[in-house]
Amino acid sequence: MKKRSEVLKKKIGSYLRKGQILQEEEHKKLEKPFLAKSRKNFSVANLLFKISEQEDIRKLLNLTSDFEMYDWVIIVSYYAMYTSALAALAKLGFKSKSHAATITVLEHHYIPEEKDKNNNKALEQKDLHKLVKAYAISEQLITKLIQTKTKRETAQYDATPSITREMAKSSLDDADEFITKIEEILS
Repeated sequence: MKKRSEVLKKKIGSYLRKGQILQEEEHKKLEKPFLAKSRKNFSVANLLFKISEQEDIRKLLNLTSDFEMYDWVIIVSYYAMYTSALAALAKLGFKSKSHAATITVLEHHYIPEEKDKNNNKALEQKDLHKLVKAYAISEQLITKLIQTKTKRETAQYDATPSITREMAKSSLDDADEFITKIEEILS
């Protein structure tokens, strides 16, 4: 049975060969712009949620009282998360053209193997600090990214999506948690 890291390395190699991810030192300069874009997208998702929730804002914007954009809250929340993920990849020198490739690189570089979580005997304290910071992203947050991507696809491509306020709020909360964690790792 292959270790998870070997499988992920193989997938990353395939993505590199297909041009779905690129690895060059110059991509590191994209980290901060992607983080800024992520926060901007998150602000837009929040605005869309507030418009959907608050009658006075809808009146001010000359919208009908039943106007809501929960589907777009999910879509924009996902892209806010995704651009923060691109920032994490940029820090490593990667640029991605594929959502699946992005998730694979995140998983490989930011989620430690079980046995590696406590194996710190060979590292100096300063190295351990860097390692802990880099691997701070949890498998739960990667799962949230994947789940929000699925919600976004439903909201974006289904002609009659049954998008609820709760789904939109959950996506917004997940995006905030995910982006905040990425910002902590990259700071």
